[in-house]
Amino acid sequence: QRGTYAFHDWIRTSMAQNKPFDQFVTELVTASGEIGQNPAVGWFRAVKDQKEQMQDISQVFMGIRMQCAQCHHHPYEKWSQDDYYGFTAFLTSVGRKPGEQLDEEIIFHKRAVAQMQNPNSKKTLKPTPLGGKELDIPAGEDPRRQLAGWLTSKENPYFANMLVNRYWKHFFSVGLVEPEDDMRVTNPASHPELLNALAKHFAESGFDLKGLVRTI
Repeated sequence: QRGTYAFHDWIRTSMAQNKPFDQFVTELVTASGEIGQNPAVGWFRAVKDQKEQMQDISQVFMGIRMQCAQCHHHPYEKWSQDDYYGFTAFLTSVGRKPGEQLDEEIIFHKRAVAQMQNPNSKKTLKPTPLGGKELDIPAGEDPRRQLAGWLTSKENPYFANMLVNRYWKHFFSVGLVEPEDDMRVTNPASHPELLNALAKHFAESGFDLKGLVRTI
């Protein structure tokens, strides 16, 4: 209960202060420490499996459903098993140890080389952004920082579009893309020019959430 309230308060305060959305997501994805000192670790506290963490990040912040690619090539998209496990590799060096508070954990970077094996091909994969190239990340560097940098980049074609589509659906009950968290080439927007223009404006504003609300 303590951790849940702290995590909720962190989200609410971030939104009330109009924290730039890229900063908010970066703080969440790279969170370390104990929830009493850094409430953003609440998500890692609740979602412990690396594959589930990757699937959450992909679907919530980019609208890409990667679940199918765990076992076979995604039937409606270009994502393969190597894409699935290469993307998950960003999260393989997250460690846990008992915290100071009862039943709490400390989330930390284990200072290990991040990599993950494709269980079918037995190929060992380095951290790889979706649609990008493998990254050589030294053991002393937390790969989640590079993940967050790529994820929240203005050049990422999914990040801004996803948030804009969620807000559009919030106000008008139907997204420009439906379902709102299933953005792919084979599921195009009803009004692509509108979606792209709003996403471009949102990114150029510094990911200003309240500014996006005013614009919509």
